[in-house]
Amino acid sequence: MADDVPGHLRAMRAGVWEGRYPPIAQLANRIVHQGTRSQAAVHTVPFLVRMALDPGLADRHRFVGLLAAIAIGLDNNCLPNGYDPREDRATLADVRGEADDAARWIDEAADDEQRKQREGSCAQVLIDAEAVVRSYDAVREALPALAVLLTSDSPELRSSTANLLAWFPESAATSVPLLKAFVADEVSPGAAATGVVALGLLGEPAAVPFIRRYLDSPVVELRWASAFALTRFGIADPAVGDVLTQVVARPPEKTETMSFLSGSYMGLAAMALAETPGATTLRAVDAMLAGLADCRGAEAFDDRYYTAQTLFRLVFPDVPAEPPRSFGDLSDVQQRVVRFVADQDEAGRPSGGMDAFRRWKVPTRHSDLRVFVGGAQAGASPATRRAPA
Repeated sequence: MADDVPGHLRAMRAGVWEGRYPPIAQLANRIVHQGTRSQAAVHTVPFLVRMALDPGLADRHRFVGLLAAIAIGLDNNCLPNGYDPREDRATLADVRGEADDAARWIDEAADDEQRKQREGSCAQVLIDAEAVVRSYDAVREALPALAVLLTSDSPELRSSTANLLAWFPESAATSVPLLKAFVADEVSPGAAATGVVALGLLGEPAAVPFIRRYLDSPVVELRWASAFALTRFGIADPAVGDVLTQVVARPPEKTETMSFLSGSYMGLAAMALAETPGATTLRAVDAMLAGLADCRGAEAFDDRYYTAQTLFRLVFPDVPAEPPRSFGDLSDVQQRVVRFVADQDEAGRPSGGMDAFRRWKVPTRHSDLRVFVGGAQAGASPATRRAPA
């Protein structure tokens, strides 16, 4: 039941709360928990829009951020290629089209208890599919009203609004001109970079010349954003690869004015680099490892997690037909990664890659991994090494 949602909304407007977590976090946990939108999510949209537009309230960028989560769920599930609402609409159509099959499955239940369980399961699948589409459409209807926030006095609010526009390709005809004007005038590097990334995620080819002009910008955030956005259009020439390689090794300082993926320039650069032909070259892999080596502390969690997840997926793809018998059986880039992990202390180990090690039967315990690396024969034949797919 969502009977606590009105209270969270009132507390958000008042700016006061009791307990450990602020009301916006409590509300988000109820209506977009881990990206799953509840039935109540769509009904909060008008209230959040009004709060986002109210200049008397603080931290309005967080309201806009919650609207983006209501629209698409977790942004990391949509990066680096953007959101396609047609997929969720097709899912809803499939669920509705399977109503007769669901009814037969319910009728075949062995007893009343199983019948109730099946009825509840089918009803929930439909509820969830409808909630996703309705939530997205509700936020999309509010975009014209929210677009004025691109001219707000707050760089965080301007950035969050540019981020929001990125997820609605069906509104690209209106959003692209707004974002181009926003980027051209924006003084905050992080917010301007968010606008360039948004243009890329919208996927409108006519925006490519505008995006490309920032590839040579003296501002590193804009160079990064241009390179990231260009890969969205399949553009991965050496200049794009060079920028992404440089940024993944030495990213700009994280701020709230770059609002994609919790502000992780490194994680997003790694995702974009993974879309280029040079993703598994020694140069690209060494750049990602150099970036990971500097990821320390809780504030670097997102950088460490998303970069490692991308790197390990690239270097250790799928499940090998024949697991390596020794360190020498790995390819050069795989050896680089395994040796890097073996050399890290507990705080520096990239946990996002351990599943890849397990798939490839590479030891995951630190002590075992060090033995695995240390026991390698220096003269292992390159012919025995298995290159990544």
